[in-house]
Amino acid sequence: MDEPGPDAELDALTRKALRHLDMTAQLLAAQRAGAGPARRAPEPPPATTMPAPEFPHAGTARYRCPRGCGWWHDESTDPGPAAVILPAGATGDDVGTMLSMNAHAQGLAYQARVEGALARHYAERH
Repeated sequence: MDEPGPDAELDALTRKALRHLDMTAQLLAAQRAGAGPARRAPEPPPATTMPAPEFPHAGTARYRCPRGCGWWHDESTDPGPAAVILPAGATGDDVGTMLSMNAHAQGLAYQARVEGALARHYAERH
């Protein structure tokens, strides 16, 4: 069986980038549509089961078991690069909006990782 060549890989990357651009354009259009006087107030942050973190060294947050059994979960506090691809004609406000959305998504992913680790620990130990 023939392996895909560099052209096939480039085509796959191009299709992925175009899907991302289309999603970005839809998000920005929805944001603009809701930017008028009838704009809703932001929702409160979701409830969390995350305990307060400790910071044993730079770049790491440690979440200990709230029941004091000695278990902990370390999580990197470096969110990594922002992966924002904007459509042609994007404004400065669009850049800010997409960076904010990206940061919010990274925060939710961080919370999900920590809460998932805590849930697995509770299921195994408590």
